[in-house]
This record gives sequence, structure tokens and C-alpha cells, in this order.
Amino acid sequence: MNHIEWSDKCTKAFDELKTALTQAPILQTPNFNEAFILEIDACDYGLGAILIQEYDNQQFVIAYASRTQTAAERNYFPTEKEALAIYWVTKHFRPYLEGTMIYIRSDCRALQWLLDTKDSSGRLARWTISLSAFNIVDIKYKPGKINTNCDTLSRYSLFPHLTLLNTTSSPPLLNIWDNCTLFDDIRTEQYNDARLKPIVDILSNPTHPIHHKFHPPFILINGILYRYHSPPNNTHQRLTGMRHRLVIPKSLQSQILSWTHDHPTAGHGGREKTLYRLTNRVYWNTMRQDLIQYMRSCPSCQKYKYINLSLNAPLQMHIVQEPWHTIGVDIMGPFLVTQRQKQYLLVVVDYFTRWVELFTLRTTTSSDIAHILVDEIICRWGCPTYILSDNGPQFVSELFTNICSSFSIRNKTTSNYHPQTNMTERMNRNLKPMIAQYAQENAHSWDRHLSKLALSIRTSVNETTGDTPIYLNFGRDPKLLLDLLITNPGNNEPLLPTSVSTEVDTYKQYLRKNLLTAHRIAQEHNEVRKMQQKNIYDQHSSNRSSKEQLLWVSIPSVLKHGKLDPLYQGPCRIVQVLSPSYFIIHRLSGGVNLGATNIDRLKLFYSPNRHSNTLQRSTHDHQSVPALQPLISVNVNDVKNTTTSHIPLNNHLTSPHSLIHSPRYQRPVRTRKQPNRLNL
Repeated sequence: MNHIEWSDKCTKAFDELKTALTQAPILQTPNFNEAFILEIDACDYGLGAILIQEYDNQQFVIAYASRTQTAAERNYFPTEKEALAIYWVTKHFRPYLEGTMIYIRSDCRALQWLLDTKDSSGRLARWTISLSAFNIVDIKYKPGKINTNCDTLSRYSLFPHLTLLNTTSSPPLLNIWDNCTLFDDIRTEQYNDARLKPIVDILSNPTHPIHHKFHPPFILINGILYRYHSPPNNTHQRLTGMRHRLVIPKSLQSQILSWTHDHPTAGHGGREKTLYRLTNRVYWNTMRQDLIQYMRSCPSCQKYKYINLSLNAPLQMHIVQEPWHTIGVDIMGPFLVTQRQKQYLLVVVDYFTRWVELFTLRTTTSSDIAHILVDEIICRWGCPTYILSDNGPQFVSELFTNICSSFSIRNKTTSNYHPQTNMTERMNRNLKPMIAQYAQENAHSWDRHLSKLALSIRTSVNETTGDTPIYLNFGRDPKLLLDLLITNPGNNEPLLPTSVSTEVDTYKQYLRKNLLTAHRIAQEHNEVRKMQQKNIYDQHSSNRSSKEQLLWVSIPSVLKHGKLDPLYQGPCRIVQVLSPSYFIIHRLSGGVNLGATNIDRLKLFYSPNRHSNTLQRSTHDHQSVPALQPLISVNVNDVKNTTTSHIPLNNHLTSPHSLIHSPRYQRPVRTRKQPNRLNL
């Protein structure tokens, strides 16, 4: 078999042929006065079709089409695949084919029965019904030997949802050896570094007077300075390392940190993982502090990683001193639609007595909420001073705001995506399982027992107030079903003495005394209970002040489009302080107003170029990090020419003599006696 030599000339001719097939005179606009011809073909994995017209003794191409078959379509019989091709191509070219005569050419003889069959069922019946909308005159057999155009299109194996990448120009994923100069740069910079050069000079000169005086913390191998490492005598030798560590000059420390943390092979690892990767290979005396600061100011880590420290602010207490002074409202749902076409539940809670009102709703428009507020709350309990709600559109609408303003009600909203502020959320948490337990048999009847459940809450002792909501509102306990079951029917004792119950004025005084006493006890109990809750909550909180700092703001899960989306957005800045825990936040990029935000959603933004962060870097020069270079490990087999000396490394070295007398750097902070190594 002769091999074909494909040259640039062949490529040019092939490109010209493709261009000619997709341009005039071969490709033409349709003539709707003439019939259309559909040439189709189906292979094992694809469908192909060409829309053609023939007139004036010439053949013109109107359009080409092809697609791959789905996994289910590949299981069809060959005849079904050819029928599928007709069904698909008529839908694809529908704007051309409606109202015109159509001739179909296929290399499958069995298709000729498709238009005449009367006993089709299933998908063939659906296809036949769909094709009946077109004026298909005839289906002619065209042998596969001469139906090569559609045969090629049906074997065009590209998937419609994939995009070809230009792999010829893509850089390699991990280029190790090209432009690898880091090791040479370290060698050069060690001789230029003001702190390292005196050490290198002493170690490279065997005749130096202090050369042989000390045990070696540093070693010079082939003219390169290493930190001498003695194998530790414990079970963690492999983790702590067995080799000498390359001493990094100050000018290249940021590049080493970038390589060991930012590069894909490092994966933006955590503190201990990155520190292990560093301490086994390189050394400088402030490496740990520099690494902590570098990782803290990494923009990618700040944006995508969770913070393990507690971000909860101390609990802010809201003390109410009278019933129906402050109420909370919230909407639960949507639930399954009930027989009365109810789908939502409006929950209203009085902050002082913990009295709860439940209202079922079909819709949650601001008009529905406003009617309930006026007809069911204000007309029954009077006008509250405050209404606390979330930021739902019903509660921030113009109608709801105007209603509150008309009754001198101050409408307060919780911070964005932080509903814990509203006491109603806690009531919802208790109410939801109660509703679910009584709607097990029929989930569409969840609204049948709401009145009974509300009575249960109103007549139950609240842990915070120490009394029942119904007694704090009415000054008496109602007669419940249990009272009827356990009370003797013949013993009808009045709730109050006869001399009191028969006189309204006396009863009013009695009731007022009971209510005042109950309110006083409830308020005292409430304050004590809230202080207990605050003390417990504040054990896991932290006092933070972020007014003058740049911040990250957490992105709520409802606004994320995927699991790989960032966790925080920023940098942001506080523009207004609403309370010690609530702020108006603006994002610097685009000047976006993020609205009222709780401090629990904030964390400090650490800029890589910032010099005044909480943890100052003593040696990092904050220069721009150069392009990443591979870190090469040098295998030194011949150490015959190595020289060693015990010379501690210190930040404030000015001369070889000061090097000798400087204390060795150690992490434990304790006073050490200065050794007199020269007996001076």
C-alpha cells in the first residue's frame, strides 16, 4: 500500500474545497417556488442530512445538518434510525419545509412503508403523526454507494456540547526545567546578602582564626550555604527530615513562599502542611512568622477557605418591658396546597409574653400581610411600637411601610442572610415539627390543627418568662380539656371568691394586681434568663472591631451557583454602623451596596502589600513575587571538600565578630546565658 504524502499544498487544496462547498454557487438561498429534496443517512452513532433543490438543470445545496445519537437512540434498529433521521431533519428544517413539496432520498428501502403503514405504534406512531404535517410526496431509495455526502455527515463524530481546544499552542501543565534559575539565583544571592556573606566568607576560608573553634550549625557544600542538620533521636525522623537545609537569602524568601504555597503542586495547603514542606528543605530564621503572614494575606485562601476560628459576635440582648410592645413576624412555606388552597403560614410572636398568632395564606403579597396586621393584630391587641421582620419583599414594600407609618409603628428588619435576630425564627423551629407530626397521614391537611397547636404554645410555660403567654396576657389560666377530664362535674368552684367575682370593680383590681405581679416576675425572670443565655453564647464568641479595616463578606449559599464558587466576596468597607453587630457594607469593586450585614458574616481582609497587619513580617520585603521557578533538590554525593563551622544566624549581623557572639535563634522565649566561646 502506497503512503500518501500530505504536504502544505494538499492542506491548501483541502481548505479551498471546504470553502467551495459552503459558498455560492454550490450553496444557495432557498427558492420557495420549487420543491425541496432531503438526502438523509443514519450510521451507528450519528445522523446526517442535506437540504437540496433542483431546478434549471442544476442542483443547489441549501443547508447541511448532522448530529450524534443519544445513548437510547443508538439501541434502535437500523430502519428506526433512518426513520429517526427523517423525523429529526423535518423538525430541524421546518422553516424551509412547511407548505412546500418534499422528496426524501435514503439508502434504506424499508422506509418507503413509513408513510403508508396503518398499524404503527409507540414512537413510530408519534413520528408518523409529526410527519403528517408536511407535504412529503415520496420517499425514494438511493443506494449507499452514491449517497456518500450524507454518509460523511452522519459520521461527523463531533459532540455538539464540546469545544475543540487548540492544543498545539497550549503551554504544558507543569514546566519543570525551562528557565530554571532558582538554584543559581540562591547561590548568587547568598554572596550578596548582608547577613549571609560573612558566614560564607568564614566557612570558605580554612585559615580564618575562628574556623575550627565550633560545632557546625551551618555547612558549605560546593560553595553553597546549608543549615547543618543532625538526625533527631526520636520516632519522627522521617517527618523532621534527614538532610541539610538550604539557607535562603532575604531577596528570594517571598519566591520560595510562593512556590511552596501558591503553586498547584502545593495546593494552597494549610499552615502545618506548608511549614513541613518548607522546614524539610530550606531555612531562614523567621521562616515560621513569614509563612504565617504570607498565608494570612493570600487572597485566594481568604476568598475560598473557611476560617476555623469563632466569628460569632457577643449576644445582643433585646429587653421588652410590656406586652405587645415589640412583635416579630415571619412567613413559613411554601407547604403543600391544602383543601382551602392555603400554602403559607404567617407567624406573629409577642416579644414579652411569647404569645403566638398563626395565619394561613394563599399568597404572600404585601397586601395580604397588611390586611392581617390591621384586622387581626392591631384591632385585637393594639398598635405595637416595633415590628421586627426579615428582608422579604412583603415587609420592605411601600404598602407595608406606609401602613406601619400610619400607625406610628417602627419597622425593623434583620441583617441580610442572618435571621437569628428575629425571635420568630426560633418559634418556627419549634412549630415546624409540631405541624409535621399532626400531618403525617395527609400532608395536604397541615392547616387543620393550627388553632390547637397555637393554644398548646399559649398555655405552655415559657422557659425565658417563667410563665404561660396566656396568663401574662389575661391574668388567669383557662380551663383546658385536661381540667374537664380530671375535675368532678358536681364541684363547680368559681375561679375567684364569690365576693370578688360578683363585683366588676373588685375583679378589675384583682386582675390588675395579678397582671402587674406576673409581668414583674416575668420581666425579672426574662432578664435573668437572657443573661444566662448571653453568658453561655459569649463563651464561643469573640469581640472584634472592624470599622477601619477592609473586610471579606461571606456569600450566602442561596447566591452560589456551584460548589466551586468562592465563599467570600471583597474587599469591602463599612460605611455606616447601625449597632455594635450590624453595619452597612459596600464592596469596593463596583461600589456595590451589600446592605445591613451582621458581624458574624465578616472577616478581616489581609492585603499582600499591607505593612501593618496584626502579625508583622520582620524579613519579608513585600516586593512583587517573581514568576514561579521550580525548586531543585541537589544531591551531593561528594562532600570531601566541605568545611563546617558553628556560626549562628542573626538578623542584626554587622561583622564576623558579632556573628560569633550572637545567640543562636530558638523559638522558646527564655533567658539564656551568653556563652564565652573565645574565653574573652
